[in-house]
Amino acid sequence: MIINDGAIFIADSHYNSQRTTFKDILIDIKSKKIDTPQLFLMGDMFDFLSGEIEYFKTVNYQIISLINELSLTIEIIYFEGNHDFNLRQLFPKIDIFSREEQPVHIMQNHKKISLAHGDIFTPICYNIFSSLFRNHYFQKILNIIDINNWLSISSEQKLISKNICHKQNNFTQFIEHRIKKYNTDLVIEGHFHQGYINDKYINVPSLACDKRYMIYKNNQFSFNTL
Repeated sequence: MIINDGAIFIADSHYNSQRTTFKDILIDIKSKKIDTPQLFLMGDMFDFLSGEIEYFKTVNYQIISLINELSLTIEIIYFEGNHDFNLRQLFPKIDIFSREEQPVHIMQNHKKISLAHGDIFTPICYNIFSSLFRNHYFQKILNIIDINNWLSISSEQKLISKNICHKQNNFTQFIEHRIKKYNTDLVIEGHFHQGYINDKYINVPSLACDKRYMIYKNNQFSFNTL
């Protein structure tokens, strides 16, 4: 895998009935208003989506269909996040990387670039919780007990009302430690909603918070505003 000239990176759109910017940008890509040969979805594209929970597959059906339609004409790479996982059955023509498969390392212009959603290199308690929550059978059980969608609707309402946009104190010091963990030339990740860029580290902006995405053009990464 390489990053193609004109590639678009979108992160943390947290799509729901109140946050619809992700739908807007997908429509712009479909219409060629935003022209790209390659789309990187850096995780948490939906406020919640898993392959097992029927309610969220239903309410997100239009966006799922849009992504699948785009995958017939452009290359799409999806890094699962902590809000969207177990997605392979939903997106059959997309390259999908689970949390366990991240970071993904590629060589680009003689540089090692590492890509991930960002919820990695985390404490052991979080790792255990993540593995359990993403487990296929655990998600199946949740779907079974979700009678009349009571659990899904309750979760959806809490996610919609949650404030996900805030600036992280001492973020530059924080990323110094992350770069060391990755041991690479350039880190590209989402998750933190900070929209930060330098020559060693990129935190792709949260589409939900900033209405910005990233583009790779002429061997340079930059942020664009919708």
